[in-house]
Amino acid sequence: MTDAIPDSNDRGRRATFRGGHVLLDGPVDWPEGTQLHVYPVARDGVQHSKVAGHIIVAGFGLAGRYVVDLVEQAELPYVVIEKNRATVETQRALGRRIVAGNVADAETLNKARLDEAAILALTIPDEEAVLEATALARRLNPDIYIIARTNYSSKGMRASQLGADEVVKAEQAVAVQFYERLRRQLQRRSDGN
Repeated sequence: MTDAIPDSNDRGRRATFRGGHVLLDGPVDWPEGTQLHVYPVARDGVQHSKVAGHIIVAGFGLAGRYVVDLVEQAELPYVVIEKNRATVETQRALGRRIVAGNVADAETLNKARLDEAAILALTIPDEEAVLEATALARRLNPDIYIIARTNYSSKGMRASQLGADEVVKAEQAVAVQFYERLRRQLQRRSDGN
């Protein structure tokens, strides 16, 4: 599979995915820390971004809103599951498809049409609910792609054991942010001396 990787000037670069790594087909002159977006392209050169089935986003806090923004930009179908009734009413009034309930409840997942969904993004901060929802969703729809959020690495490992395909671990994200900020500060001090 080949990936198109836009550079900082939005000109596409070609790359190949091998051995779990994206290998650029040529040298680049990007500054350290340049963010990349990778879009899979089939061997025939046509970009295939259509998701078969809708995306379920559990939670409409900050993480859930970011996910929904991304999904809306991609013009993909989605359903939000949210416990907060006021948020549900507000988002419905704005035209969003949203289901009130607990994501760790089979009835709520059925209302969100889990059986037809392609992706389940568990963005809620409640680790126990994430673990329960992961196990339940995997049992109800063995083919669904699950991205789970946990606070700690140990719970992240448990989410993987229960069937999450990917886990976003808050403590690791914080560690990376500290590392990057401290690295930049040390680099500035080193460059200034």
